[in-house]
Amino acid sequence: MYSIMIWNAQHFDNQKSNHSQAYTDKKKFLDFYIAQKKPHIIALFEAGKTGNINESLIADLTGSYTAIATLTQEGGKKKHTTLGSMVLLRNDISTEFDNVTDNYILSHTEQRAPLIIRHIESTFGFAFYHANASFMAPGNIVDTIGFIQDNKAMLGIKNLLFFGGDLNLIPTQAYAEIKGMNRLVPSNPGYTHLSIKNVTLAQAAHELSILQGYGKDTHLTAKSYLPQYMFDQGIEACDLQPVLLLLDYAYVMHAQHWRAECDASLQQNSDSWGNILEIAPYCLGHPIRSDHFPVMFYLNAALG
Repeated sequence: MYSIMIWNAQHFDNQKSNHSQAYTDKKKFLDFYIAQKKPHIIALFEAGKTGNINESLIADLTGSYTAIATLTQEGGKKKHTTLGSMVLLRNDISTEFDNVTDNYILSHTEQRAPLIIRHIESTFGFAFYHANASFMAPGNIVDTIGFIQDNKAMLGIKNLLFFGGDLNLIPTQAYAEIKGMNRLVPSNPGYTHLSIKNVTLAQAAHELSILQGYGKDTHLTAKSYLPQYMFDQGIEACDLQPVLLLLDYAYVMHAQHWRAECDASLQQNSDSWGNILEIAPYCLGHPIRSDHFPVMFYLNAALG
């Protein structure tokens, strides 16, 4: 029985001293979340830059967690895409897994490598994959799962479990089953990613495009035209709109023994007309400095 946390921390870069406010905020949230959930396995994406993993974070977590696998530069079809993925094990289970990532040879079509750890007793492989924003994501996911499955003997694994951070594909557009594994998504609140649409800016852009169609204000961009548009329309503050997507989920065997949770929420401030003026992401009631929310996966049976 294991609990697994995945989180796209979004540019959680290595900082040896004088931590930035962004780093401090992300670390404060991570400490809070770990204290609440106590996951056995943590997979972090965008935790450092390519070739420069977030070593300061690994050092900060050493008292409770051990880094078992890190991805710094994987080669593949495109380079400089890793953004510092890492997998850490809670110290009390650190001897139950080993890292087989170095035994994995990328196929020629893959955009980036997965991180793969092996449960020693059962030889189940746990793969952690960061698809990121790419129109190639659907094919990449299937190709990567297939290539791992085709090379199970080389990796020394019997079966595969696949955990995706930022798969760039909502579940209803993804396969329900891939290579004998079933899709596993958190049911509540129904999203793992937040982006914010500026409705007023979109309206200004539309009006500007009409004006420029008549040869007017051709030197302006939507952003530079926005103040004039707001003045003309008597708008005091931009109207915002949350765009909520479910992008972080898994493919597992024996899905009936698994459950997934995401404790995402929003805090919104509106004016008297109902226009949303401010949107802030929260997780477990704590502010979070990332567009992605962490997801927890729980295995309620023994591996075997």
